[in-house]
Amino acid sequence: MILTLIAAALAGEPATCVFDTAPPEPCEVTFQAGAGGATLLRARGRSGKQVTFSGRRNSGWWAGTLDGKSAMGLELNRGNVVFSTRALDRSFQYWTRGNEHGSY
Repeated sequence: MILTLIAAALAGEPATCVFDTAPPEPCEVTFQAGAGGATLLRARGRSGKQVTFSGRRNSGWWAGTLDGKSAMGLELNRGNVVFSTRALDRSFQYWTRGNEHGSY
């Protein structure tokens, strides 16, 4: 039973991801609680593209790092977040089923 709970905690959630300027693709996102209230988000697309965001949420805004570079994020709605590095050289967006912006 404990192994089942651990596997469920590590299982990703199906979503749609946009890696930089590539077209949207099916992906899986996982969330893990970190130290001091931080969240670790990992996403892997069907194409093999992947991204890691580590940071904190505050009223719909996120601050942290995207693949190790300073980044910010904005929740368009719950289940749909857009992230970008501060240098604007990387971006990432994900949404879960039914949460594509403008479709709810």
